[in-house]
Amino acid sequence: TDSVAGLIPAGGALRQRRNVDAVNATGLEASASLPLTPQLTLDLSAALTRARVEGGSGARALTGLRPAGTPDASATASLVYRPISSLDLVAELRQEGRRFDDDQNLRPLRASTTAALSATWRWRPGVSVFVAGDNLGQRVQTARDANGVFSYGPPTTLRIGLKLGL
Repeated sequence: TDSVAGLIPAGGALRQRRNVDAVNATGLEASASLPLTPQLTLDLSAALTRARVEGGSGARALTGLRPAGTPDASATASLVYRPISSLDLVAELRQEGRRFDDDQNLRPLRASTTAALSATWRWRPGVSVFVAGDNLGQRVQTARDANGVFSYGPPTTLRIGLKLGL
């Protein structure tokens, strides 16, 4: 038979994406900043989301399912330490709940926890030097194909830089 995509190799999959009638989402977001000492602050944020697809007549099978890539919960905690006015040291921990790669909610992606560390020194007004480590810890699953092969987000990344505020 002819395919709209040409040849599909063994183990491959053909999907056609179409719009659904709606995505109904309700949720709660909260954030707080708590000064623990004059030099140390704890920043917290969280989001809870209940998102569901309304497929309508064109995608009835998707009605009631979670939109692909949408976690039901996420939270971030950051400690900001400012030992002197020109130096910020930040440690951040981020948690995201389980989500699905596909619109039929058949290919789950695991929950993830990542960390980041950074130090920023404000050398003079408008000039800062920083060093940062991102995506420390667990590799984050970002996609899963029909054969169960995962794709991952960026690996641990170290950055050093200069910020110029013009």
